[in-house]
Amino acid sequence: MFSLGGFSIDKPTCSGFTAYMQERVDLGKAVLKGVSRSFYLTIRLLPRLMREPVSVGYLLARASDTIADTESVPAEVRKDCLTLVLKALKDEDVRDELCALLEEKFIRFQENEREKLLLESLEDVYGWYDSVREVDWKAIAVLLEPIVAGQSWDVDYFGIQGKKQIESAKALENYCYQVAGSVGEFWGVIGKHSYSLFSEAPTEELQKMGVSYGKGLQLVNILRDLPVDISNGRCYIPNVDPEDNEAVMEAAKEWRIKARKYLEQGLLYSSTLRQKRAKMSTVLPAIMGLKTLDLLDAASWEEWQEGIKISRKEVRKSLIQAVFYK
Repeated sequence: MFSLGGFSIDKPTCSGFTAYMQERVDLGKAVLKGVSRSFYLTIRLLPRLMREPVSVGYLLARASDTIADTESVPAEVRKDCLTLVLKALKDEDVRDELCALLEEKFIRFQENEREKLLLESLEDVYGWYDSVREVDWKAIAVLLEPIVAGQSWDVDYFGIQGKKQIESAKALENYCYQVAGSVGEFWGVIGKHSYSLFSEAPTEELQKMGVSYGKGLQLVNILRDLPVDISNGRCYIPNVDPEDNEAVMEAAKEWRIKARKYLEQGLLYSSTLRQKRAKMSTVLPAIMGLKTLDLLDAASWEEWQEGIKISRKEVRKSLIQAVFYK
């Protein structure tokens, strides 16, 4: 038993383990690849013992993100549903309630077929969660608490309170920690659980680098999507007039500099890893993130509005760089 956000969790006994084995294969193929091309590559590269808990943690976090982003559903309902995501970790009755709510109010609004499949399969994802090693089971629960808190804050701040812009750099940094910096911490915990010689770095130093790395990746996502978010009435960059395109572009430069510094911590993090596959998979998002920042540096406002995405050719080059990274 351990505590999560004020309530205790006892790991349930997983029944039907053979069935879950097939479900894991199906979920990995049908959902993971569809909801994130780049992260799917990262998971494929991971060493075996890390692959399962990272996959489960990602699917649960991605499901909660899909819930938070379904704006056709009232914000109050989305926020309540996010609370159920955490409670469902320990309570099968809550899982039933959550899945029924998703079926009734969320699934029909999913334009992305993979995200729709993920919500339809959420009961199976929780079943997969029950089947992982206990140390990983606990780590996934700890991971989800700040992620869901960040997503709930986003729904409340923009959806319920009707705010249009994050109020301060501190608030943005905190949001980036909750939804992504916490993933950097999780990565180190899972790595240490799986391989005693996971990293040359002391645990505290590794965790600090992991937090920075996760925050850097989230900043890349925010900066890449900034024009679309502004057009939808929300600005994640503080202290700038969202209606002034030139001012937004200028302010974004400073945040790209910060994102680069955080991603450099990711490169350093990867360089400390002793397991080759862990090193390759961990460095790949940093390489691709830095290339995305390069594209953003060179983009006009019009190009930025149309969408910035590295090409498949550059993805292949990034994979090669990851393989030979030292």
